[in-house]
Order: sequence, then structure tokens, then C-alpha cells
Amino acid sequence: MNSEPTFNYVQNVFTLNMFSNFASAKKAPVPQLQTDLTQILAALLNNTDVQKLIGSWKVVWGPVVGSYGIDIKREAASNAMYVAVNQDGQYVVAVSATNPTSLYGWFVEDFDVKNMVLWSGVLAGNLKDPGAARISQGSSDGLNHLLGMVDPGGVTLMTFLQNTFSSTTDTVQLAVSGHSLGGALSAVLALYINQTISIWNPAGTVIVSAEPTAGASPGNKAFSDYHNKTMGARTLRFWNSLDPVPHGWEPDMIEQVPLLYYPYFKPGALLKGLIVLVVAQSLEGTAPYPEGGLYTQLQPQTPPLQGQVAITQTRNLYAAEVLEFFLDFEASSILKKLGVNSIVSALIVDALNLILKEFAGQDTLDVLMAEIRAKLQKIIGHEPFFEKFLLLLETLLNEVENIMVFLIQLVFQHVTTYTDLMGTSAMHPLSQSIINNMVTGGKLDADYLNVLDKLTDPKRALKLAAPKVGEKLLTLLTDDFIKKAGLKLL
Repeated sequence: MNSEPTFNYVQNVFTLNMFSNFASAKKAPVPQLQTDLTQILAALLNNTDVQKLIGSWKVVWGPVVGSYGIDIKREAASNAMYVAVNQDGQYVVAVSATNPTSLYGWFVEDFDVKNMVLWSGVLAGNLKDPGAARISQGSSDGLNHLLGMVDPGGVTLMTFLQNTFSSTTDTVQLAVSGHSLGGALSAVLALYINQTISIWNPAGTVIVSAEPTAGASPGNKAFSDYHNKTMGARTLRFWNSLDPVPHGWEPDMIEQVPLLYYPYFKPGALLKGLIVLVVAQSLEGTAPYPEGGLYTQLQPQTPPLQGQVAITQTRNLYAAEVLEFFLDFEASSILKKLGVNSIVSALIVDALNLILKEFAGQDTLDVLMAEIRAKLQKIIGHEPFFEKFLLLLETLLNEVENIMVFLIQLVFQHVTTYTDLMGTSAMHPLSQSIINNMVTGGKLDADYLNVLDKLTDPKRALKLAAPKVGEKLLTLLTDDFIKKAGLKLL
């Protein structure tokens, strides 16, 4: 093995933070997820080919998996975290991204920005002058979960740091990193660790840094300013110019999102309406606290990595997939909201499900609409209503397709492309091969087969997101919006 690894330190940290996400591969009780993640990390970090890329690392705390709220019953990992150290004595705290199957992760830790918490309340007694600094309730909840995690020996992260560094007088690097949700939480966690250093490293010789990737803004402008002042050049934030997530929750940046992929993609009425809801949610959070300013990204001056629109991602989007997505997000409720009575709505949904089973799925929406017309003519006898409904359904499906194209591009830009942008793409096939060998060798179950492709597959993410997209659409469909969007049936 070469003495110098292929990846540089920044790439090593990014790779380790990506390794924290393998607990998202399946649903199981937390102890099983934790055991699986422990085995995967050991196999990866002990592999000589992996070591050629990132050097020699070992896990010294964790990994710990946490499940909260509705995720407990659903046996989904909400968060995961571990600490690793390399042969040079450099430490990394790796925080997981949003688990695609974690409803708690999505709708509490990610999206609860309508409520805000004073940073001085989060870290009482360990602040210089945070002023009006506030973070979202979701970020606060996520931070508290990370701080409350205990390893099998009952040791929290902060206790581990104290046990490890309380007597240290040598200079040590400690980087805190995560992607997506982990991008927001790792930056907040790094600030927390840094501000409590007098407790766990009285000599103050541990240099705490943050390397968040693809994270949304965790707090208001006062928090961003305070974080920048406190962490300064020790925060390296990486984000893709075409990734909508790091545009959140800063209102001006959110408003740019519909046109990120223009002219290759033109947003429809429903997508534009959803973006308006997101902006409103951000503004609602900061409105009671004008002294702190609006949500503002950390290190806002950081230039983005330049992504490229992935045109090929939507070439295989067939009409049947559009119809399936529409059915998955409460189609009957949306039809009723648009003026279709309950009985007719139920009959229509049954007919659409039947068409979906019979339809080959290799054709366009025009061909699908012909199939739908033929089937629904047998159910709906009122000709004027029938024609109006078909026009409405065609409009809806075109809008749904527009949302799907955008979401596929979003997942690609937010997840898939980062290994290329960060220069670590060589790790993807290698780590997947190692995990696949663990499956074939009986050490892991089949849920982990080709796990990286599953976790970065935009169409898998679409399936998981469909019900919640429908929930937001129902909120969006006010009488005024329906009229302006031309979605009125009668």
C-alpha cells in the first residue's frame, strides 16, 4: 500500500460522512441497524483497497443509530453517527444524511422551520454573545438527538470527547461532517462542540472544524453571522450550484429554485405553487423575530461547485410511471378537491389502477390518455362531464410529470452527483462491491445488495416522496389557486 492515500484530507472526511448513511438501507429495530452499520464500517475501513484511497482509519466511538417519533414504529433510522481516527491522530465525527424512509427526518429535523429556538437556550452558559441567533426547531431537535445518543457502553459523544481529550495538551484536529440533513446538523454540532471545549478539552488544543455538504441553512442571519465569527475559516461548506436543498431556507435563494434547470426544464403551476409554500414556511419561522433576520446560509460567501443538468435522467420517464406517481399521492383526495364527487372519484381511481396494471409503460402521456379514455368511457356516461374530466386529468398528469422531472433532477443533484463533484467517485463501486460480498457471504441480508445504487436512485426517492408531495398539494389547492391554474372542473 502506498504511504500516501489517493484522496486528500477533505475527500477523506467527505467519504467518512457518506459511510454513515448505510443504516438507511433497510427497516429494522435499532439494535439490528446498529449491528449492521458496525459490520459495514469495519469491512470498509479494514479493506486494503479502501485504505489506498483514504488511508487507515478506525472507529473509536459508535456507530450509533437513533430512531425517533413515528420512525420508532416504522423501524426506520432517523439519525446515525460515529467517530473515526486515522494513523495521524486526526478525528472525524460523521453525521448521517436524511434517511429516505425516515418520516421523522423529513418532516421534523429537515422541515420544521416554522418554529425557532434561541441558540443561547440550546447552549446556556457556554456562549460569548450570540445575540438574536436562532436555529430552527428541527435543527435543535436533531442536535439534541445527536447529543443524546449513547454507544453500547452507555457513552455519549460529549463524554467520549471528555474521556479522550480532557488531559490532551497536543494539537489535534477534529472535523465534524455530514451531508444533506447531516450538513445542517454537523455544522450546528461542530459549533456546540467548539463552544463547550473548556469542559472536554481544558487546554483548548483540539482544533474543531466543520465540513458540511449539501446542507440547508439551520438558522437565521444572526446565527449565520455568529457561526461564521466563531468558526471562521474552520468551516468548509460544499454545495452544488444546481442542488435545491442548500438553497433552503433562505427566501431569496428558494425563489431561484424553479429556474435552476431552465431552459431544459420549465416549472409548471403546481411546482411553482409548492415553492411558494416553502418560501412562506421559511418566512413564517423568522417573522416573530425580525431582529435576527431571515434564514441565511452558513458561510454565504462560499462559491458553489458547478453542477451540470443531467438531461438523460428523464429520458426513461414513462407515462405509466407518471400515473403511478399520481395515484400514490392521494389521487382520490385531489380529485375531490377539484370538484369530483366521492363515488365518481373512487370509480376513477379504480379504473386508473386497472389501466396501470394493463399498461405496458413504454409510451407517452398521449398514448396513456387514449387508454384512459377507452376505459373511463365504460364508467362515466355523462358526456359533458366526461370531456371536462379528461381535460382536467390530462392537465393534472402533465403537471405531475413536471413535478417528477424536477424531483428526479433534484435527487440527482443532491445525492448522486456529489461524489463526482468532490472527486471521490472511485469509492462508489469499491464500497458497493465490498458490501455486496458481505451479502453473498451471509453477513448481511439482501436489503444491502447494491445499496449505494438504491440510496442514490432518483426514481426510488420519487416513490418514497409521493404521499407527502400529495399532502402538500392538497394544502396548495385553494379555490383561488385552482382557478388561476386552470384546474377547475365545473
